[in-house]
Amino acid sequence: MTAVTGVPDAAPERGSRQSGQLSRAALTAYGYPAMRVLARSLLAPRYRTLARPLLLAAGLLAAGVPAVAQSGDFRACLDAIRDTAMTQGVPATTADQALRGITPDPRVLELDGKQPEFTLTLGRYLGNAISPERIAKGQQMLARHRPVLEPIEREYGVQAAYLVAFWGLETNYGGYLGDFSVIRSLATLACQTKRAAFFANELVQALKILARNHMTVAQMRGSWAGAMGNTQFMPSTYVNHAVDRDGDGRVDLWRSLPDVFASSANFLSRSGWKRDQPSHDEVRLPSGFDYARVDLGSERTAREWQALGVRHASGRPLNDFGERGAIALPAGYRGPAFLMWPNFKVIMIWNRSQLYALSVGELARQIQGGPGLYQLPPADDVPLPRDAVVDLQSRLQRLGLYGDDIDGLLGPRTRAALRDFQVRVGVTADGYPSPDTLGRLRAAVP
Repeated sequence: MTAVTGVPDAAPERGSRQSGQLSRAALTAYGYPAMRVLARSLLAPRYRTLARPLLLAAGLLAAGVPAVAQSGDFRACLDAIRDTAMTQGVPATTADQALRGITPDPRVLELDGKQPEFTLTLGRYLGNAISPERIAKGQQMLARHRPVLEPIEREYGVQAAYLVAFWGLETNYGGYLGDFSVIRSLATLACQTKRAAFFANELVQALKILARNHMTVAQMRGSWAGAMGNTQFMPSTYVNHAVDRDGDGRVDLWRSLPDVFASSANFLSRSGWKRDQPSHDEVRLPSGFDYARVDLGSERTAREWQALGVRHASGRPLNDFGERGAIALPAGYRGPAFLMWPNFKVIMIWNRSQLYALSVGELARQIQGGPGLYQLPPADDVPLPRDAVVDLQSRLQRLGLYGDDIDGLLGPRTRAALRDFQVRVGVTADGYPSPDTLGRLRAAVP
């Protein structure tokens, strides 16, 4: 989990043992390459507290930490980070004790260097994220911890089922929290990779946590990318949003569920969470629907969508919260359609994967006893290998429809180009790489 996130098109499989050993796709969710885009949006007043880690990272950039990191001198890089931490109030003794004897972690470098092999489909992602066992355990956790969760829901306005869903997806309800040394992992990523500014700032924030006597270096363990505790907070998120709910004088996101739930709710509330509203609703689109309207940037009120023939997937009228929402088709027009409400965007501040955000909402609803999907994803949908996406982008580029990087990531610009191709050949223009569309593309560009 992170307050500053990227957009992993090859979304990670979360909430299993792999939660503490995320893929490179998951690491995208820790702040790059989308930092520039998010920096602009986070400068709005309501997001200034979320922008703070980015601004601190920019300060480290100016201080020259990345230049030291690129020199290959690991010790000099740590010294530069230590000096930055001291200017931000970390005692020298704390920094020295934490960084003494630290060496690069080769396993972290190995995981950082891995490329995602497949772009996961909606069906595959939901199948990994939401199982009958996870739903049943979530219901048990919701009932067991209701005395803790209900006051937190009243205070912060975040529904208890959502807090439990985040917990379930991040660490399988605390089943695996990660066993990497957070200090060593962050030092490795700050001083041995190209994302020095971001991870150097996270290391500084981790040193601040130690300076406040919340835990020892040995206790600070988490994912290989530095995420910690039951809901996988990055250190900057911990510093800015963690809450000592149980009143013992320290924030423990490993063993104190009151702290875990209150900290998660605090982050979501301060990110703009709307009380008593879902993150999304599954909807039914009318025959002849204009798929050009399917864009997360194209928002309308429930009344406006209803006037266009959109209904709740159950057949009843749409929920009307007085908010604007956008429609998404993560499996194309043959799969389920969703109306994304403002809380969906809040979840995407937590993790910039649309599939992750959908999974949170789906799991939360089913933990509360709600139904699964009314419309299942297409059975013939298969994960696209990265080289297949590269091939798709190359063919679209040769047609003059795609001008961005050929990176093997099925992002919004690739989908927009694919939608333009579908319009050109006269098929449903949903921007989704269905087997039929891919076949037509290969025929058009041999």
